[in-house]
Amino acid sequence: MHKVIILQARLASSRFPRKVLAELCGEPVIAHIVRRLKAAQQADEVCVAIPSDAEENDLADVLGGLNVTICRGSGADVLGRYIQAAYQTKADLIVRATADNPFVSPEDIDRQLAAFEADPELDYCMTEGYPIGVTVETMRLKTLEKLDYLARAANDREHVTWYLRTHPGPFKVCKLDAPQALHHPGISLSLDTPQDYEFVSAIYSKLCQPGGLVKLDEVLHLLTQDEPLNQLARRVAAVAVGAS
Repeated sequence: MHKVIILQARLASSRFPRKVLAELCGEPVIAHIVRRLKAAQQADEVCVAIPSDAEENDLADVLGGLNVTICRGSGADVLGRYIQAAYQTKADLIVRATADNPFVSPEDIDRQLAAFEADPELDYCMTEGYPIGVTVETMRLKTLEKLDYLARAANDREHVTWYLRTHPGPFKVCKLDAPQALHHPGISLSLDTPQDYEFVSAIYSKLCQPGGLVKLDEVLHLLTQDEPLNQLARRVAAVAVGAS
């Protein structure tokens, strides 16, 4: 099986435009995310699926230096973009990652891919309990194709797996639990707004090592030790919960 991580990314974010090119420790956010995805041991390829609009060319230029496959497709129909990327890479298993998660977990990717190795009938896997912005979703190509056929509403096309999560009946679904030490669903480590960027930047400034990965257990420990950062985390989480 060819196992491909497909990362959806764009510059035209309404709440924080061009956030994936914002700098963290001397590199754009997207570079940190790609490095984390490549650290997953069970995946074979990383593909970044971006809109074909000319306004996204700056992102394509940056990706050209990150040694990833690039697929360009519809801006609004993200599900269609995933299908295109899956076919382009000849993927059998697809890990869906998003570019607002600068703390995405390589270990979670490997756990989800292992679940498919263990169960040939499995269609879809997700993980619950991590902080917001850490986990991914994994599915078979046939699952993505079924979604492409069933999901017709614009919201379903934009959010890729929304139809599956609201209509799970036709699918065999696996829900993993985050390791107990990392079980902190009330914390948000996602990057959606300028305030999120202030929070993420503060964490990276304390923990980032050039060319390395910021580890989730170190982030959670830092939040227990640094009271100003902990207070900022609470404000960010309150906004994230309100927006969900």
